[in-house]
Amino acid sequence: MLNESYQVRTLAEHLSKALTTDKRNDGSEFVHLKENSPQWMTEVIRSVHGEKLPDDVTYAFISECADAIAEADDADDAITEIEPDTYTHDLTEWLHSRADHLYYVTEVLEESEIKDGFQLLAAAQQKQIHEIGFALISALENVEVLS
Repeated sequence: MLNESYQVRTLAEHLSKALTTDKRNDGSEFVHLKENSPQWMTEVIRSVHGEKLPDDVTYAFISECADAIAEADDADDAITEIEPDTYTHDLTEWLHSRADHLYYVTEVLEESEIKDGFQLLAAAQQKQIHEIGFALISALENVEVLS
């Protein structure tokens, strides 16, 4: 288990260094893999996206999760400690960025007693962060070769 944990942390560190933030012509920022990154990184990112098309939010959360895992002794704890955005504007921007983010809101409504809108959005975003983070850990555990 220690060896697997070390591998996940090492791969997360490599992935973290290969992810970079750039600006589009409209000034919006986005995260992407640097050119000539190893193929396993592309495969890991595709795996984390699952059946969804690639999107900026998922890339940003992959980057945040990779950073956290790379610096942690326990990958699971690192993911559960990541906090959602603290500003309402950022949370509503997250909600607006993809129609399927509303499903996270619905899940939180069904699973909790939250009645406050801000808390609801924060919990929904955190649910997505956790989903992405644990998918990233799983994908990193399944990487066979560091190329």
